[in-house]
Amino acid sequence: MNWLTPMTGLIVAAIVVPLLLLLYFLRLRRLPKPIASTLLWMKSIEDLRANAPFQRLRASLLLFIQLLIIILLVLALMQPQIESSGRTGGRRVFLIDNSASMQSTDSEDSVTRLQKAKELAIGRIQELHGGGLLGGMPGEVMVIAFADGAEVMCPFTDSSRKAISAINSIRPTDGRTSIAEAMQLSRAFTTNPNPDQADRPVKEPAILELFSDGRIQDLDGEVLRAGERVIYNVIGSPEADNLGIISMAADRPYDQGDQVQVFASIANYNPDPADCTVQMSVNGTIRAVTPEPVQIPAAQVNDQGVFIPGIEQVVFLPFEQPRNAIIEVALLREDDLAVDNTCVLVTPPERSLSVVLVEGRSTVVKWVLDAMPLRSLDLISGSEFDAMVAEGELPEWDVIVLDGHVPSEIPPGHYLSIGPPPPVEGFNQYGTAEQVFVQSIKQDHPLLRAVNLDRLYVGSMNKLAPNSEIEVLAESVEGPLIMSIDRGGLRMVHVSFDLLESNWPRLRSFVNFVANALPWIATTGEAASYEGLTTADVITSRVPLAAQDVTIELPDGERESLLLTTPGSVSWGPPARTGLYTLRWSMPGSDEEMAKEFAVNLVNEPEGHVQADEELEFSVDLVQGRFGAQQIWRSLWPWLIGVAIAMLMIEWLIYNRKNRLKP
Repeated sequence: MNWLTPMTGLIVAAIVVPLLLLLYFLRLRRLPKPIASTLLWMKSIEDLRANAPFQRLRASLLLFIQLLIIILLVLALMQPQIESSGRTGGRRVFLIDNSASMQSTDSEDSVTRLQKAKELAIGRIQELHGGGLLGGMPGEVMVIAFADGAEVMCPFTDSSRKAISAINSIRPTDGRTSIAEAMQLSRAFTTNPNPDQADRPVKEPAILELFSDGRIQDLDGEVLRAGERVIYNVIGSPEADNLGIISMAADRPYDQGDQVQVFASIANYNPDPADCTVQMSVNGTIRAVTPEPVQIPAAQVNDQGVFIPGIEQVVFLPFEQPRNAIIEVALLREDDLAVDNTCVLVTPPERSLSVVLVEGRSTVVKWVLDAMPLRSLDLISGSEFDAMVAEGELPEWDVIVLDGHVPSEIPPGHYLSIGPPPPVEGFNQYGTAEQVFVQSIKQDHPLLRAVNLDRLYVGSMNKLAPNSEIEVLAESVEGPLIMSIDRGGLRMVHVSFDLLESNWPRLRSFVNFVANALPWIATTGEAASYEGLTTADVITSRVPLAAQDVTIELPDGERESLLLTTPGSVSWGPPARTGLYTLRWSMPGSDEEMAKEFAVNLVNEPEGHVQADEELEFSVDLVQGRFGAQQIWRSLWPWLIGVAIAMLMIEWLIYNRKNRLKP
């Protein structure tokens, strides 16, 4: 119990209580009146005898009630409070973060943040349903878990057992932290707690209780609506320690197809510089260890308040590996988040490509292709290509290079397009621009590995406004310069300017770009082997048309059966955990099981920033967080005043009954 103003009540009690007692000690002052007899006035005689000054105080029910009323009022002035569950009825939505950062073990007992969040949420459920006269109504609770997406674990219920069971069923994931879908779900159920009944609107929004470390990547895009209230329970420490691998790639040099070279980027999220030894393993065997610990600079906050981790690149020497291999890079350093300390890739075996060059306006493209170890290189004109497409007799080349040619239609296939945009939905040309320089590029993309575009000058380019399906890899102030699209059976990389209108053919970066682009374009379904998958991606692959008993083996050894989405194609996901996934199938009449591996990694720079945020900054709202269980105090003075008023009415009734004249 807590007292806000105890001295005020004590002072009032010290003044009022003695005055009340004094009234009962003092002699009554009465006027003398002559009467015929005192026979009927015996009670008055007793009063006269009892009202001698300062005689012993007689027992009085009225005095007891009056003292009780004064005590109640004095206690109300002292403003007592008791600890409460904070129940006010209504509805609450528990938003529990189960993303990768919630697997951090920065607590003293090395328990994950997710487990801490679940324990705190269960404690809140028990408080809300704790009962008691002053506890209020428990109301209804809804449980939503969110990471890359959101899942309703339990719709609105007034059953604590169901809510606690739903919280216990939340499993960790290795996804990034996104709250948009969770907010949409909570609002949908808040507007109508039973979506199956569209005629049940709800007037007041629910209270949103968030259990997270606050590192939510899309928070700045969310705006709290009128009446929405967010209670942010901070999970984790603002001083957590973490280094992480934010990107990894394996490449076969175009002039040495039997060699593999591995690249990795390491981020330091700590305010101080850090060092770490990095190890590379191939098929479970250690192949390389950095001779000295890699020095990684400290994280910084720029002038705009943006957090920027310190990043260091690690490049391993090429090694011979003509066959496919499982390559793992690991940080030999313990920190609070283990999931981003390893990264795995599956590299396919050496492969020679068959390429066709259509039109060939610039000899530099042919010159680069001639220098590459291709299985075959065919040269055809644009009219020949269009005739093959019209007749449906297009050979199965691994890559089709369109150098300045715009066909009438683009059949499914793998394309490198240079110059004018091909007839593919989504490019949306709206003009041209001149004298253009590169403004930004995605350096971590496999297409732009070892591709320096700082010196690239473009005299004329096609201005495009690509839709969301097209990924922009390099862009200028005037628009995208290099784009990629992967839609169904179409996989294309498009360069939006004519090579002859730029200085790119004279730069080394153009050779590196073509060498990166051809294998990346050709390996549909296997491209993920070079760049890896994340928990936001879907595992897709081609399998033989006659494949049967198709299953996928998860990193923990469990298997799930799969159905072919289209003939010869299978998809599954997105995966919830990082690790190695194995697609397995068999062929009719054969006992041999075929297999294909896929690597899923975190490789998400913002997710590695595990230092808990003490406040949430929505688009226009700021929500202060609270650490651990918070005491909620409920005031008792209204109840005390109510009881005092009731006692006063009782005292009035007793006084009137006692002094009522009998007829």
